[in-house]
Amino acid sequence: MKHWTTRQAMARSVLAPDTINDELSASQSSITTLDRSQLPADWCNASRLEDYALHRVYQDPLYPASRSGEQLADQDTSVPANCWISSTIQVHLGDWTNIGPAVTLAGFRGGSLYMEYGANTYANNVFARGVNDGYPGSPAFVRLRILVNGITLAERRGKASHGRCRVFGSLQLPAGDLTVNLQFKLTEASEDAALVTLAGGHLMQAHIYAGRYLAVGRWR
Repeated sequence: MKHWTTRQAMARSVLAPDTINDELSASQSSITTLDRSQLPADWCNASRLEDYALHRVYQDPLYPASRSGEQLADQDTSVPANCWISSTIQVHLGDWTNIGPAVTLAGFRGGSLYMEYGANTYANNVFARGVNDGYPGSPAFVRLRILVNGITLAERRGKASHGRCRVFGSLQLPAGDLTVNLQFKLTEASEDAALVTLAGGHLMQAHIYAGRYLAVGRWR
């Protein structure tokens, strides 16, 4: 419903200071006073009341669940006991690696997908120090990436220390089940990096734990 704005003219044709407020109030009242007779005839029908009619949420509080949120890939058992089951130069292939099994987002109806993944990550930056110590360092990072049907939804350089890291983004995608891969990639060791302990064991490079994800699909 149209509301015509009323303006009070003042001396020298200057408008009252409340003119803008009056117009805003009139506009807002047009929206907030709608009754059901002014809404579309089919604004609420059976299709809008069924499960996942408007959106769907997918989540896992501990991913991968089989390891209570700890990485499944690159588990080197040759590290010292106080280094968890972590990634080392010896087991990491140097490319993007799946943190755990692929995640299927079933029943996606086409539209917007928002997704985020977060985890505690640790990067051992002893690998940034070697014979060139004393010059600007080259810290190691735990990079994180979300792939959806092979498309990069989000990517982040990640931490160069120990802390919580979160990566998130959104995409417009067609209808159908979606395959999600949550991945990480480590910084390669320099040519003079320490790779083993004095006892001959492997030195940890990185560790990922307490991971979780959330995804929201919206199609209306």
